[in-house]
Amino acid sequence: MKTKIFLAIIILIAFTANILSQEKESTIDPKEIISKYITAIGGAENLKNINDRTTIMRGTAMEQTITLIIKQKAPNKFRQEIKVAGMDQVLIFDGEKAVMKFADQKMDVPAEQLAQLKIESAMELLLNPEDYGVTFSYEGTENVNDKPCHILKLTSESGVTSKYYFDDETGLKVLEKKNTQTQMGPMAQTIEYSDYKEVSGVKFPHKLKQSFGPQTVEVNVSSIKINTNLSDDIFTISE
Repeated sequence: MKTKIFLAIIILIAFTANILSQEKESTIDPKEIISKYITAIGGAENLKNINDRTTIMRGTAMEQTITLIIKQKAPNKFRQEIKVAGMDQVLIFDGEKAVMKFADQKMDVPAEQLAQLKIESAMELLLNPEDYGVTFSYEGTENVNDKPCHILKLTSESGVTSKYYFDDETGLKVLEKKNTQTQMGPMAQTIEYSDYKEVSGVKFPHKLKQSFGPQTVEVNVSSIKINTNLSDDIFTISE
């Protein structure tokens, strides 16, 4: 009889601890996680002072050397150039519409990809998510590379979703998961962020590992330049 009572007490304690743990996780405000991240990378004021950014990355993809040049200008203009195997691919987003250029071909970016691009190109997304119709919800914790991380789910008014993983100790974003729209339909994509270094008062990841379907691309940041007065012309979409 005593043994049964003892086991019942253990089960009750375990059950209560589980409930308390779930309640603790559910009461975490996503704003606390975002605030910790912003502080960890340099603070809101330093982020607000960034008017434009040029990032150059190099790595390998399918045994080919790849160079990525990403140019961004506040609030949400975006230009990406990919150079691989002697070929160039350019993506331009002027804040409203986007086109992709490859060789002599030019095509409009489909609506599904455009909705995602509008979110990802916003330079102050985490500072003012409501301005972009974005909400965050807390999704609990999960280990990434044996380190506990808090998970926030991003949901936009257009239906775009993704998950951000923030290191519990450092506050830094270490992983992102999303479904990217392609011509073949949605495809799972993950991006790992590491080797954060300070540039003009703000920490940026200098190593990225991106898995896109069966392909994996690892790139290292060669340089990041802040506030070089990028011209609006490079984001103009010609007719």
